[in-house]
This record gives sequence, structure tokens and C-alpha cells, in this order.
Amino acid sequence: GAVRIKKEDGAEESVFVAGGILEVQPDRVTVLADTAIRSKDLDEAKAKKALEEAKASRQNAKSKAEIAKIEATMSALAAQLAYIRHASRH
Repeated sequence: GAVRIKKEDGAEESVFVAGGILEVQPDRVTVLADTAIRSKDLDEAKAKKALEEAKASRQNAKSKAEIAKIEATMSALAAQLAYIRHASRH
């Protein structure tokens, strides 16, 4: 999903994150994410290609663990694509 970082100088930066945990303290928020990509670094074509490759590898997966890992990757890539499409409209 989307995380907006507001820096001390007032500048803002958007980051796409997937997986992980969020900790909220009175004076700070800590995000420990499996994936974090600055919005400016996201590439829709690259994400689409990675999703197609993951779908292809899913068909050849042999174990339940391998299938679960690939499906988690596919889910994160689908969320990334949704984020990119949403961001491009705003």
C-alpha cells in the first residue's frame, strides 16, 4: 500500500510498501516492510513483466511452499500495479 512520509522540512515523499509490520509510538511511526519502493522509482512495465513471469513460474511450481512464495510475490506485484495506476490518476 501507500505510505506518505512527511519530512522535518515539510517535504513529502510517497513510498509503496508490501508486507511487514507497522509500529506506532507517540513520537514516531516505524515501518518494517518486506518491500519498499519510492513512487518515483516504480515502473509499470517492469512490474507487469515480473507478474507475468511469476504467473508462469507458478504453473511449474512443485511444492506447496514454492507455490505459497510465488503467490505472495504475485499478490505484492498486483498491489504495486494497482498503486501505480492509482497514483497516475492523481
